[in-house]
Amino acid sequence: MRSCQLVRAQMPKEKREVIEQEEEVFQYLRQSHISNKNMARLKELAGSSNQQIAEQVALVHEIARIKPYKRKRLKVLARTRKDFLDKLEDTGMIRAHNW
Repeated sequence: MRSCQLVRAQMPKEKREVIEQEEEVFQYLRQSHISNKNMARLKELAGSSNQQIAEQVALVHEIARIKPYKRKRLKVLARTRKDFLDKLEDTGMIRAHNW
């Protein structure tokens, strides 16, 4: 087992789940297309007991509803929903989109 995985395995379950959920949410922004199946999973994650995760999920879900394909997503958001672009910047999720 890699050292990172070993450290994560030793974490309390709740903390580990939050990290895994956050990574999953960020991964959706990296994808070229956020599918209907992904949208269903985001709806499941929206019920997270962690407020930060729930807010990130709501943001990504709404972005996917507006522009599910990654190509020109940021331009569309800048033109139509500047508030979402600002939220992506505030949460650090803009880096996930460009990665």
